[in-house]
Amino acid sequence: MALPDSSISVEELPFPEIIELNVGGQVYITRFSTLTSVPDSLLWEMFSRKSAKGLARDTKGRFFVDRDGFLFRYILDYMRDQQLVLPDHFPERGRLQREAEFFNLPELVKLLVPKISKQNSLGDEGCQSDPEDSSPGIDTARNLSSQGAAAAACASLVPGAHGWQTFRVHHHRLQRLIYSGP
Repeated sequence: MALPDSSISVEELPFPEIIELNVGGQVYITRFSTLTSVPDSLLWEMFSRKSAKGLARDTKGRFFVDRDGFLFRYILDYMRDQQLVLPDHFPERGRLQREAEFFNLPELVKLLVPKISKQNSLGDEGCQSDPEDSSPGIDTARNLSSQGAAAAACASLVPGAHGWQTFRVHHHRLQRLIYSGP
């Protein structure tokens, strides 16, 4: 009876069906088929090799990826069924988009790009005068959806002592000063 060749390292064996990942200190356990479900993605490239040789591992032998471990859960969820499901009022959308770009997931990137429709644009038709402010030409936000994060509030410049210096954001009732010259 022949004994198996013990000179073959673990890194040279094909990938197991269940894979443990350490992403930024967070441990994830998933299927090999999930990691290779999106062709040409970074994870597909990493795990479509014949062996694990050359892939970084942590001290416990898990595959290591030096990225945001918290946001990776959304990357992995997307890879399971190619759908994006985020919690309400998700504040990390821009960072998740950057992670999707890193993992080479262009369809996920498209889903994360903020969409500003005509009704959510910052043009004149999307703003109205503030009833509390008697100055004409001061605009406020109206009908901005939560998806219009890039247009969080309708704002305008108002005349200051030396030109257009005061930036007013009515949605939060804040004032910001912008220095525009000497």
